[in-house]
Amino acid sequence: MATTIIMPKLGNTVESSVIISWNVKPGDHIDKDSILCEIETDKATMEVPAGVEGTVLALLHKEGDDVPVLEPIAVIGEPGEDWQKGSEAGQASTAEETPATQAAATSVFSSAGGADKHASPRARQAMARLNVDIDSIARGSGPEGRILERDVIAASTEAVSPRAAEAKATPFASETAAPKAEAPEVKAPEVETPAAGSAPLASDLEALGPFTDTPIKSIRKIIAERMMQSLQSSAQVTFNTSAPAERLLALRTRLKNSDPALGLSGVTVGDLVGFAAIRVLAKYPRINAHVLDTTIRSYAHVHLGLAVDTPRGLMVPVVQHADTLSLRQFSEESKRLTKGCLEGTITPDELSGATFTVTNLGSFGIESFTPILNSPETGILGVDSIVPRPTVESVMAHAAVPSFEMRIGFSLTVDHRVVDGADAARFLKDLSDFIANIDIAVLV
Repeated sequence: MATTIIMPKLGNTVESSVIISWNVKPGDHIDKDSILCEIETDKATMEVPAGVEGTVLALLHKEGDDVPVLEPIAVIGEPGEDWQKGSEAGQASTAEETPATQAAATSVFSSAGGADKHASPRARQAMARLNVDIDSIARGSGPEGRILERDVIAASTEAVSPRAAEAKATPFASETAAPKAEAPEVKAPEVETPAAGSAPLASDLEALGPFTDTPIKSIRKIIAERMMQSLQSSAQVTFNTSAPAERLLALRTRLKNSDPALGLSGVTVGDLVGFAAIRVLAKYPRINAHVLDTTIRSYAHVHLGLAVDTPRGLMVPVVQHADTLSLRQFSEESKRLTKGCLEGTITPDELSGATFTVTNLGSFGIESFTPILNSPETGILGVDSIVPRPTVESVMAHAAVPSFEMRIGFSLTVDHRVVDGADAARFLKDLSDFIANIDIAVLV
């Protein structure tokens, strides 16, 4: 009997994966340890083993397809077997836990029309954030029409939900106001002009010369969707400051030259700043938090996300319970996670659950930028470059040859709906004080 192989669910938040490459073709004989294909989630790249021995009868998706989890991707059986006739039985035999898995990851909505619709938890959260009514989504892109987060995002941009339409139809102005007299219609001369937002003419594009089209897909597509969702669903504001970096650089030098047996010689400036942020966050529960619909969920522990630049795009591994780690342990865990991102061995669970994120562009010479929140987090810290700046004393004294000090810049973006500007400013001040005295502060 033919066996249907389904797209595995790699982590609690993964809703679909892209098939990067097939390692087999129809007619190949494989064993249970053979790798069928390589897949990519929005977070990591994984290999899918066959799990059974037999002949590849069919590949149900092509390379580059974005396939929802638990959907069939291949069929394995005996040579010449009519797999289409027995595919339903084969799928049931290989996915005995599928109903339970689907129930754990899917909720049922009753629409206005009385029909039940299935939606994932992330889809439900997106509906609340984007004010999308489930009735505006005829059918989801998931298995058996399950509504996924991307379906909600698409609906929010393509159509107005019934609730939004009702709000739009009921203006705040008094309905009893007398209607205004309509002015006579005056027709403007007809002039052919391109419509706003219309695509350029083909002749215009040809005049630009040779070009290369690169589809936006896989992790880059996910990043784009989440960036837009973050900006649309929160009130983001960024605050910038700088801190004295003399002691920070001195401590980094001492650690680098320390006895390797201490395990501190690999500690970087980024590690020290991340460690400082963890300590300071203990005083600011609303910045170490998530916004969940109408609830602010503050966390007792800091689970620090670290933005990592990889050839595949931006990834954010998470140092779990970072507030319980020593400086050495934090540095080692950060390097392990970063290596996993760069080598493609990171797991989806290691890329989820951050309560606050740090992104470092200082090594590129960036002196200030605007980090975008990693929704539903309420704060993200941008680390800027270390540059020499004139001291206040020399400026005030109008010195002919001003003296300079090294300073490191910070850019903090917060969700202004739940974090006031004064709290953001206090956080940055405390962080700056920690950095200015880091050689002592790390000992406390």
